Amino acid sequence: MRSVDWPASRSDLVTEWDDLVDRTGAMPMSRPGWFAAWWRAFGQGTPQILRVRRNGRLAGVLPIAVRRGRAANLHNWHTFLCSPLAEDADVEAELVDRALRSAPFLSDLGHLSTPSADLVEQIVRRSGGAVRRHVVQRSPYVPVTGTFEEFLAARATKFVARIRQRRRKLEKSGELRLDVYTGTGDSAQLDAALDEAFAVEGMGWKGENGTAILSDARTAAFYRDVAHWAAGEGILHVTTLRQTCGDTDRAVAVELALDDGRAHYGLKVGFDPEFRAAGPGFILAHDLLQSAFERGLESFEFLGSVSEEKLRWTEHTRRVWHVRAFPGSVGGRSAAVATAGWRAAGAAARRLNDRVARG
Repeated sequence: MRSVDWPASRSDLVTEWDDLVDRTGAMPMSRPGWFAAWWRAFGQGTPQILRVRRNGRLAGVLPIAVRRGRAANLHNWHTFLCSPLAEDADVEAELVDRALRSAPFLSDLGHLSTPSADLVEQIVRRSGGAVRRHVVQRSPYVPVTGTFEEFLAARATKFVARIRQRRRKLEKSGELRLDVYTGTGDSAQLDAALDEAFAVEGMGWKGENGTAILSDARTAAFYRDVAHWAAGEGILHVTTLRQTCGDTDRAVAVELALDDGRAHYGLKVGFDPEFRAAGPGFILAHDLLQSAFERGLESFEFLGSVSEEKLRWTEHTRRVWHVRAFPGSVGGRSAAVATAGWRAAGAAARRLNDRVARG
């Protein structure tokens, strides 16, 4: 359970923070509204908002939580990138240094970009500390350059033809249309749209293996909270591929996303497994990408880890890092040794289990 409320409730700080995001061109997940929703759903420990000012102006922000001698930035598997928000490398270095000094034993800085992970490692090693880092995700994206027709021409010919065939197959049993809802209207309308989106996202394997939004109350609260915040910011996109046949109107596939006019960030996607043979997910991705090209975005971010389906659209991925930093103090060295022991014991246990399983 979280111990205290999210501290960034002052309107002046929120305004400054949002202004910094605008000046640096950072992604929507760097905004205070995102972190506020994340903290309400998942936060534990004592939150701190580390800030750097230059000539009185907010130049950098890094929210962290401190708990039991450990400091961590606000990340989990619902996070894309969680690097410090900073005007330049010097500001980012100051934020990282302050985060590392906030806990005596270790700092867990997760979902960092490669430059941020490199910076953390440099700072820790310069101070005599130890670092363990690894890639937690390779997140696919499409750089939006040229025309959509040129983009499709670079895809496998059979793959593109199959999408067109599947679209025609779906259209035989009803008219297809793409609806994009941006949260206009009252809260009840938004909640109704989210209810449908969450229900479709949870159909099939996601619901069965417990990874769907509705599989966990905190996850459901988080995405609903994020959607309401994003609607107010004008960056919410709930895109639904619908099929209409007579009086029946059905959601075939759905995507919940943030779209700030520079990039499209697909938070969650799902489809009705009844239509699996027609590939509704591929049809939806095709139409979303076409819209990104037509609107002149800079990138289309699939988010999540690489998969065969995503790699049909792109060969580009972003490496997402987790860095565990141990200060050069007695406490930091002890934590490093203890953590190494736990990792070795876990690896040994897995090897033993594998041998037992093989008989």
